[in-house]
Amino acid sequence: MNKTPKLFILAGAVLASLFLFVSIVYNNFVQKSIYEENSRHLLSTYEQVDKTFTMFVQHNWNALSDWSNNLQYLDDAENMKTLWYEFARRKDAWQYQDFYMFNENCDFITAAGRDGNAPNIQGIFLDMYKTGQPVISSYIASDSNRRIVFALPMDVPYTINGITYSGLAVSYNNDVVEKLIAGNIYQGQSDCYILTSDGNVLLSLEPKTEFLQHISNLFDFLNKYTDMTETEITDLKKNIKNVSTGSLQCRYNKKTYYLVYEPTGINDWTIVGIIHDDVVDASMRRIQSITIVLLLILNGCIALLLIGTVFVLMDSRLRMKEHEQMILLKRKELTEQMFSGLGRIVDRFAVGDLKNNRYEYHENLLKHPIYPETGYYDDLVEDISRQYLVMTDTENKKMNHLLTPDYLRCVLKKEDDIFKIEYYNRSADAYLIMHVVPVEWSPEHELEKVMLITQDIGQKHALENLANTDGLTGLFNERYFNSILHKKELQKLPFILFYLDLDHFKPVNDTYGHDMGDKLLKEAANRLQSCIRSNDYAFRIGGDEFSLVVCTEFDESLCCRIKEQIQNRLCAPFDIDGKTLYVGSSCGYAAYPRDASTANEIRILADQRMYAEKEQHHMLSSLSSSSTGRGLEK
Repeated sequence: MNKTPKLFILAGAVLASLFLFVSIVYNNFVQKSIYEENSRHLLSTYEQVDKTFTMFVQHNWNALSDWSNNLQYLDDAENMKTLWYEFARRKDAWQYQDFYMFNENCDFITAAGRDGNAPNIQGIFLDMYKTGQPVISSYIASDSNRRIVFALPMDVPYTINGITYSGLAVSYNNDVVEKLIAGNIYQGQSDCYILTSDGNVLLSLEPKTEFLQHISNLFDFLNKYTDMTETEITDLKKNIKNVSTGSLQCRYNKKTYYLVYEPTGINDWTIVGIIHDDVVDASMRRIQSITIVLLLILNGCIALLLIGTVFVLMDSRLRMKEHEQMILLKRKELTEQMFSGLGRIVDRFAVGDLKNNRYEYHENLLKHPIYPETGYYDDLVEDISRQYLVMTDTENKKMNHLLTPDYLRCVLKKEDDIFKIEYYNRSADAYLIMHVVPVEWSPEHELEKVMLITQDIGQKHALENLANTDGLTGLFNERYFNSILHKKELQKLPFILFYLDLDHFKPVNDTYGHDMGDKLLKEAANRLQSCIRSNDYAFRIGGDEFSLVVCTEFDESLCCRIKEQIQNRLCAPFDIDGKTLYVGSSCGYAAYPRDASTANEIRILADQRMYAEKEQHHMLSSLSSSSTGRGLEK
């Protein structure tokens, strides 16, 4: 009985919150819809303005091109007068300010016969001559009026009164272009502007509002007087420079305006339209008001239904929560039983709480645990990663990657999934295997806890190392050599193979015995091991023959450097049992897959190159004195 008032209060609060939420969402939706619909309409309107402007420009290009073609066929002054008359006759129809010829020095002559020099537009013509292409630009005339000019290079220069002209141009006053292009957009309540990519205003088409009066650059005005952020203005600059089409809203002088931009396809110019939102949004806002009233009525009708639904849902939720608690309690009991049983069969294990970044560590093998019994899970992973190297073939062979919560959630997606990792510590001669098992999941089936079960497999790897290692030198043996080459070929991994043997080794065995020879081989193996990196391989193939596998792409300078290092170190004297011995080496190398398509072919090629060098050494040795005694004590 006591719960009933609380439930009603809760239901009322839920209903009020729901209505508020729906109202906010609906209002945002309507506002967005109004903006998108009006933006589309404005873009369509200014697209037509752009087409009118483009047709105007194309008309001028075509006319200038025709006149240029006619000029090249004029051969007397009388014909020239006739053509000038035709230009002047068309002035009223075209409403242009002037038609004239000009040259690079900005000397000009008009259709009316007026001539002179106009240095204020020389830059326009120089750009045209530099590119060889027609140009459109605006300039301030000598009468202080802004004009737009179309300029075209002539195919054949024309000389009048001793002055050679090489270009044609026609200019218009801004007001002519304004009347042609702007029309009556939104009953004269919209502005239209032609901008450069830098935001400079070339044309300001009537009628004008207060928005952009007396300014020269759109971006500077927006940054200084509107509510647009620096990021928004930067995006607008980028869009205009990239000749994109778009629209946005901004506030100026406590009023909201639409700003629409449409590239013209001419130079880097863009048509920009600006209009107050009250003009554009009026009809849509009336629809919005009516819809809100209908929404209020609808919410009143479903209020009782929502209250009843709340009661049902609350009761169902309570029963579900009790059931979940029972399940969690049972799961916890089973987990504790599993932990107890694991302690008798594994060396060590840890439970990682991925959700809360914690762990619990259990050591069953050592008297002194190697990790704290509890702590942060990230710290445990980093500690393991610093001590051990991963042997498992994965895309990333680092423990601090394989044991991250994100990676474990990728590989452990079901209750019966198990992730196996083999890793080792070379300095401690420790080899281990870890099984990562999922333990606990969230109600949304997200992995929250895992168990890291560790077993020591050092004996297994010790036997493997014994089988793969040369008993005398400690280098890898020929068996492991063949295995590595086969693996590299299967995985298509590049490598460089060095083949070498010791020169003058036989005299050492013959003179001082095999014991001395074995000691020399051990020392030679140590020197070879120092010539490579930790991820490369050194092998004793048999007798005094050795091999190196350098795991890298072919590099001629690297190969020469390694070969030189090998031969320098093996040519250095060996001090063994009070005797100083001298040997040398013959070395050949080949690269996979540069030199051959199979590992066996690479081996044969490297061996052949080694013996070729050995033959050279024999020839040189035969030319020297036989008393040199290489390989023996000096």
